[in-house]
Amino acid sequence: MSTSAPDLPVILRLHRLTMVPEDDGVMVGRPDTASYALFPEEGAEALRLLASGMPVADMAAWFEQATGAPLDVEDFLEVLTELGFLRGEDEPEEPADKPVRWQRLGKWAYSAPAWAVYGAVVVGGLAAMAVHPDLRPSYRNVFFTSYVSVVPIVMLAAAMTCIFVHESAHALAGRRLGLPSTLGVGRRLYFLVFETRLDSLFSVPRRKRYLPFLAGMLSDIVLCTGLTLASLGLDRPGVPAWCHKLCLAVAFTCVLRLIWQFLFYLQTDLYYVFTNALRCTDLQNATRYRVQNGLHAVLRRVGLSALSRLLVRRSRRRGLIQEEEEWSERDRAVARWYMWVFLSGYAFSLASFAWAGIPTLWRFWSTVYDRFTRSGVATSARVDAAVFAAFSAFEFGLLAYVSVRDRRARARSLRPQGAQS
Repeated sequence: MSTSAPDLPVILRLHRLTMVPEDDGVMVGRPDTASYALFPEEGAEALRLLASGMPVADMAAWFEQATGAPLDVEDFLEVLTELGFLRGEDEPEEPADKPVRWQRLGKWAYSAPAWAVYGAVVVGGLAAMAVHPDLRPSYRNVFFTSYVSVVPIVMLAAAMTCIFVHESAHALAGRRLGLPSTLGVGRRLYFLVFETRLDSLFSVPRRKRYLPFLAGMLSDIVLCTGLTLASLGLDRPGVPAWCHKLCLAVAFTCVLRLIWQFLFYLQTDLYYVFTNALRCTDLQNATRYRVQNGLHAVLRRVGLSALSRLLVRRSRRRGLIQEEEEWSERDRAVARWYMWVFLSGYAFSLASFAWAGIPTLWRFWSTVYDRFTRSGVATSARVDAAVFAAFSAFEFGLLAYVSVRDRRARARSLRPQGAQS
């Protein structure tokens, strides 16, 4: 197409963009909206020229001279519009160093004095565990009371507090770098999770991303050892026994969160450390694509082509089918072997749920049923069972809500422009 078409703008106004070199190009984006895309080096240079005030036609001429191929200007502008890179006439230019809320707190939280305090707490807690074996993490610590309803309710409240600290650590580590973040609720398989979205980390070099990724785990370690020291201090005459036992119970949940991070296939903190070290940008979806293609190939090979076509249509409606070129060469290369980690992880989760999760749920619910149907059960025991049932219903309801919310959000993102709800 002609770059001098009368409906094309002469000079573009761009938002302030960050550009970080990657193996397969340049990651360009807006930290304030977390909108990012990987551009070839010539494409990133074209954006620099436009940002400097060069007319579109001159930029297109430079691009053709640099690459030997003409630039489809209309398509290029459409991409920039979809990414939100173009700035309207009434939009002011963002300041170069726009302050981010809580940035000063983030710098303080990861300052040298703070690291010294964290180190002292961790060393002290580990020393206490070495001297007093009863302070070491154990699943027995969870049962700090005999009431079946009190344990999950109190543990949920304590876990929510610790998770808030965990996610805040991620956020503060990012805001220390001047990067915005958001906190939300998501789902991984059948797990509900809280997640800090730090897409703006694409605005900084890879070496600066490790602390924001690992900050949550570091906070869990400090919490675990700090609660262990608190338990040691509270285990004395005159202090109710449940106080120091509760500290150990909450400390054990911190250990479980640390173990959880090794489930790479659920996109945990260590997954992002892992992919950052391997210089991948979207390994999870590249792996899903490879697994999906493998599944369809197996179905066709065993004579289930109709089922394969049905799954393809369903995946296309849900927006799960993409072209292989959507991912970088690095993502595709790592996905060839990471898919086995991915598949074995999901198999482990499903198997462990069948082995331990279902029997545990059966035990709890059979106890609740027995307390409601058997005669002679004390009123307090029935109230205890009713509270547990209500609490469990809330958890399952929240899981269902998040699942439906994510499905609707995906459907809205796939709806053609101008479609009505």
